[in-house]
Amino acid sequence: MRYGFLGPETTFTHQALLQALAETPEEFAGAEPELVPFASVATATTDLLAGDIDALMAPIENSVEGGVSGTLDVLAATDSITIVAEQVVPITFVLAAREPMDPSEVTTVASHPHAQAQVQGWLRAHLPEASIAASSSTAAAARDLASATAEDSVGRAAVCSPLAARHFGLEVLAEGIEDHQGAQTRFVLVTREGRIPARTGSDKSTLVVQLPHNRAGALLEMLEMFSANGVNLSRIESRPIGDFLGRYSFSIDVEGHIEDRRVAAALRALHRVCPVVHYLGSYPRVDGQRPQFREDYSDEAYDEARDWVESLTSMVTRPAQGERNAQAD
Repeated sequence: MRYGFLGPETTFTHQALLQALAETPEEFAGAEPELVPFASVATATTDLLAGDIDALMAPIENSVEGGVSGTLDVLAATDSITIVAEQVVPITFVLAAREPMDPSEVTTVASHPHAQAQVQGWLRAHLPEASIAASSSTAAAARDLASATAEDSVGRAAVCSPLAARHFGLEVLAEGIEDHQGAQTRFVLVTREGRIPARTGSDKSTLVVQLPHNRAGALLEMLEMFSANGVNLSRIESRPIGDFLGRYSFSIDVEGHIEDRRVAAALRALHRVCPVVHYLGSYPRVDGQRPQFREDYSDEAYDEARDWVESLTSMVTRPAQGERNAQAD
């Protein structure tokens, strides 16, 4: 198995993938998997669809910054992929430099924009004059700084994980610099379209839904499909479709598995009224929590209701063949 991740090594995505390989069932873990770093989720997805890698780990949601737009947009635009697992990684940052220096000597700080947003309060308080440079990942910022010459690294620092600082041999100038202690990032493991993991009773399903254009109450109508079937949403985010202003799709996580009657009923209802319903998979929740719902939303309640209606329709009088032909004439 070949697994892609947002590289280079020691990114939080890399850590999430290592966690997944230690915990994922045998059919996904395999023996001695090859880990392949990518510069972007879009590039990795292209290789996934081409068959050059077997699975991809990508960040999808941060407890501070919300959805990761790059991943959400790729998932919304790609049909033949399935989410099969999720991982959550605690996020902590350090300020690191190539050589020991006082933090007051730092003039430029490089990191990924999501990381920058999570340490902006600390940077404003401690490095108010430093300029901020964007990098493709926190690990890339650390790697680039480590490979710089002594002359080029003067006044430069990187915001990265403690693991990245150790791996690339950087000096830690300050640690625990995140503004929100206990922050986490959620990652999803994506494969080419195929088998859906079996229902565990503690599951999550991910969808991308487009609403009918310019129809009053369309969003409310969509939400009522979930409410009417006792399906709780754990995440909903709007993303521009990109064709023109005012057109949005909704990236949604729901509590439950597609084999749950209530989830299946909600999807059938969405399929009737929404022009696009993109199902991205059902998979075990990493936190193990089970959804809470009323007894009338249980599988048994749906089955009883179906059987009752079928018993009524079975009593409908059907005209004989000759009568039907006469009615048709």
